[in-house]
Amino acid sequence: MATDVLIRLATAADAASLAALKTESTHPEVEPTREQQAAFAAALSDWMLRQGDDLVCVLAEADGAAVGMAWMVVFERVPDPHDVNRRTADVQSVWVAEQLRNGGVGARMIDALSAEADRRGIPRVQVHSGRRAVQFYLRNGFAHSEQLLQRERHAG
Repeated sequence: MATDVLIRLATAADAASLAALKTESTHPEVEPTREQQAAFAAALSDWMLRQGDDLVCVLAEADGAAVGMAWMVVFERVPDPHDVNRRTADVQSVWVAEQLRNGGVGARMIDALSAEADRRGIPRVQVHSGRRAVQFYLRNGFAHSEQLLQRERHAG
């Protein structure tokens, strides 16, 4: 049950748990070795530290084990005359362990990120969602936007 899951801010000290979740979320065909996973955790920790206050990560824990994660990267936009401190946030890599899906854990993590964005006065939070998760984000405060466009790199 989602109420038995603790949602808290993660730090670089949680990098090993976050790296394990990130690896699990990518469904690797071959399980990484202990050394590969340790190297990934170290790289993730370094990356988190470099991001500083521009990174917010929440971790879901059940019985002391990491069972979910959600990330938000904050970035500055070009100032304009009406707002010289324009910031936007991008939600990334939201994932919940399969046995806890559809129980509210993901929604609680999005609520935590949204509350942090509101606390910081960030007017726009966006997410680039996979097809399966679109309805989840729509249920949790996001809406389609005709103003956001993307360009994908073409091979060659």
